[in-house]
Amino acid sequence: MIPVVFAPAETDFSTYGLGSLPDCMNCEVTEERNGQYECYIRYPLSGRNFGLIQKEMIIRVKPNDTDDEQAFRVYRVTKPIDGVVRVYAQHISYDLLTVPVMPFSVESRSASLLLSQLVGHDSRFTSWTDYDEAKPFTVTVPKSVRACLGGSEGSMLSKWHGEYEWDNFLVKFHSSRGQKTGVVIEYGKNLTNIEQDENNSAVYTDLLPYAVYTDDQQNSHVVTLPEETLPIAESELVKPKTLILDLSDAFGENEEVTVDALRAKAQQYIAANPLGVTTPTVKIAFEPLWQAAGFPAVLERLRLCDTVTVRYTQLGIDVTAKVVKTVYDALREKFISITLGSEQSSMVTAVSDIQKEIGKVQESIGHFPKLLQTAIDHATDLITGQVGGFVVINGNENGQPYELLILDTPDINSAVNVWRWNSGGLGFSANGYNGPYTTAITADGKIVADFITSGTLVANIIRAGVIASQDNSSWWDLETGEVYLKSYATTADIETLTQKNAEFQASVDGLTSYVSAITTQVENVYDELGNESQRVTAAEQKISQLQQTVDGITMNFQDQFVGGINHILNSCGLNGLTDDWVRSGTVTVDASTDVQNNTTSDSAFVIGESSTLKQTIHGAVPGSSYVLSLRAKKDTADYQSYVRVQYNGNKYAYAFNLKTTFGWTEYSVVIPDVQDSTLIVYCYNRSGKLYVSDLMLAEGTAVHKWTPAPNEIYTAEVKIDRRGIEVSNDASSQRTVITNTEFAGYYNEEVIFTLNKDETQTKKTTVDGELTVGKTKFVPMATASQGLNIVILD
Repeated sequence: MIPVVFAPAETDFSTYGLGSLPDCMNCEVTEERNGQYECYIRYPLSGRNFGLIQKEMIIRVKPNDTDDEQAFRVYRVTKPIDGVVRVYAQHISYDLLTVPVMPFSVESRSASLLLSQLVGHDSRFTSWTDYDEAKPFTVTVPKSVRACLGGSEGSMLSKWHGEYEWDNFLVKFHSSRGQKTGVVIEYGKNLTNIEQDENNSAVYTDLLPYAVYTDDQQNSHVVTLPEETLPIAESELVKPKTLILDLSDAFGENEEVTVDALRAKAQQYIAANPLGVTTPTVKIAFEPLWQAAGFPAVLERLRLCDTVTVRYTQLGIDVTAKVVKTVYDALREKFISITLGSEQSSMVTAVSDIQKEIGKVQESIGHFPKLLQTAIDHATDLITGQVGGFVVINGNENGQPYELLILDTPDINSAVNVWRWNSGGLGFSANGYNGPYTTAITADGKIVADFITSGTLVANIIRAGVIASQDNSSWWDLETGEVYLKSYATTADIETLTQKNAEFQASVDGLTSYVSAITTQVENVYDELGNESQRVTAAEQKISQLQQTVDGITMNFQDQFVGGINHILNSCGLNGLTDDWVRSGTVTVDASTDVQNNTTSDSAFVIGESSTLKQTIHGAVPGSSYVLSLRAKKDTADYQSYVRVQYNGNKYAYAFNLKTTFGWTEYSVVIPDVQDSTLIVYCYNRSGKLYVSDLMLAEGTAVHKWTPAPNEIYTAEVKIDRRGIEVSNDASSQRTVITNTEFAGYYNEEVIFTLNKDETQTKKTTVDGELTVGKTKFVPMATASQGLNIVILD
């Protein structure tokens, strides 16, 4: 795409402006996550419209494969040394660097309103965000709008931890920018260059948590653990290395800071953040297959913050990560390079700015994409309220059933819409009994469908959990598409970085006034050394690295989830109180609106006073680690409630063990080095009510999104698990049960028909036509008054 030049005050970039720059030698756009967004152009003195290239002019350029063309304001034009000028331009959003914000403070303000008010200081700009959480916000000294958005202490970025997208005059603040593209860049396919950097400076063996709170007399108190540190399971380090972590921000305004609560939040933190593994950064270049003949137009298209998989077997590289930096050739319309790395906020390098996300409830359900919600509504309308259809069971020559059919007519040969279920799998055909079956789940583990609408493929939410490498060192979050590899500073690192704090701050100030300080310095370096192009490139790399450190550009592979298997049966009471659980006292199941609004499964166990709920899990793999996660709510204080896992005989791992009340909270605990194949999940409540839901026990150390156990399907009218199949309809008071010992129909809980081996029993039978019993046929006459013909067959 040819760059187009506009006047400095222009706001409409849909025209051809003042003219184009058709003789561009280079036009590269560099964009980094929450950071640098610039354009670099090389243009000959003899090129057409050269006179238009002046400082403050706006140049419209294509920044990547998918975004609309963007406006970049020229802030620097070099003196030509070879007949070619170098033009440096920043995205039009950098205009917000010169728009002031006076000091103010609010106790609570939603992200949407705050972003709109900040951006509104310049009437050209508008804003959008998918955050709805309100937080306090303070500007203590006059700052620019862009500094309030990110890059300084107390900015929106440091409080909400999102991802900015700059779309000309529209500022977008995403909770998670980018998509799960499914793009694979692989050696021998489309990979042209790769460089991987592994750094274990942020790997630890132990965590020392603490929290500071202020009492009513405004006295500060520090709470630590009696055991001081907690071990980080499966750390790759041999030499002990401790992360000192301030968890003060993990406690709510009215939440009591206790030793037990601190331990629980620290264990949650360890479970959610793989602190024991190395943080990889990968820089690649590749050929975009979408531009090749014969490939679909959407294939291989990437944007900043998208998730991509890179494989290079010879170097042992197989990583799925988020794109944190792109360099795009706007003339040839292809990426020069993309960088995959770990997002690590700068708050880690400056201890005063460390921000934690412990205890934060993910509002993922409220953020469902419209497409997914539409599909859910459509599926619900199709399935619920259905009373028609015909169920047919095929048997072999010995009378043994081998196949279950659900048809739209009672006759197999005339049926058009067919559900067919046998040992080979489950499938649907709209072309009769013999298929083809365009929708199927086959016994060899494959799913076939014309179109699948789910969180896995077209949404940003998935119930399956996470995908992990065999050694759990690389994790892919199927909810956000991120890989989560957190890194933190050691005590020595913090001391060193604290000494350099002033130097960092000066660099930040230089970034916010990019033109004045940094530009002057770079130009002086060029004039002195006479090697302008190389020195500018080096300076930009240093600026990029600094801004990645200060503004949190390195990527945090957050909440990685693999599609783990839930080893807990009937894990939230969707099938009522089954014998999968051993219970004492009062235990019920709740599916109220409160439960549905705060859980994934929409159901919860309610454990009453002095009551317990226990399930024994067999078949754990010795030598492996497991993680238990759940959501819980406690309505009574002063008495103990806990959820734990008993393992290796008499060892216990607590998800929580609290006397205080708490609202719906997500808890988790890692069970390391399991040597006994038997695990026992145990829930206890001393007083009041304890709500427990979304229980998930899966192999590995990553917290998993809740899914039911294998072979369990629970809906309002259909229940399928290891016991069999039950289809019910409350409106008609009818229920059909298929198990290994029973095939029966119920009405008002009374057996109406049952099939037992070669005998069928019914309470009432209506025959509209002929009835044959053995060698006797009963044939009704034309009218009921004429009676019935009885025929003896030969």
